[in-house]
Amino acid sequence: MITVTIHSDENRKSYGFEISGHAYSDEYGRDLVCAGASAIAFGTVNAIGHILQLQPIIEQDEQGGFLSCIVSKDIDPEIDAKLQVILQTMVTQYYTMVASYGEFIELKYKML
Repeated sequence: MITVTIHSDENRKSYGFEISGHAYSDEYGRDLVCAGASAIAFGTVNAIGHILQLQPIIEQDEQGGFLSCIVSKDIDPEIDAKLQVILQTMVTQYYTMVASYGEFIELKYKML
């Protein structure tokens, strides 16, 4: 199962995420749940870098199955507002996946 963990503060603002595991919803190379989850994660990382010009702390397993992206809470309020839109868009996309493929993907929250 893929687990997506959103890192949020006490004000429900998000400052990163972690995605780990494998969906195993189909054979390797045909696993659409895994492909979708990966596309959302890497699209989010790219949006943070390209749109906001931020350099998040990225950790990644070379074998696949793990990606962590953390952004500092100490950022300009205008940039922070845009970050929240990007991360909430990501969360909405994952909720959509969970609604259809909940046996292969789950969404959790972790307080910073």
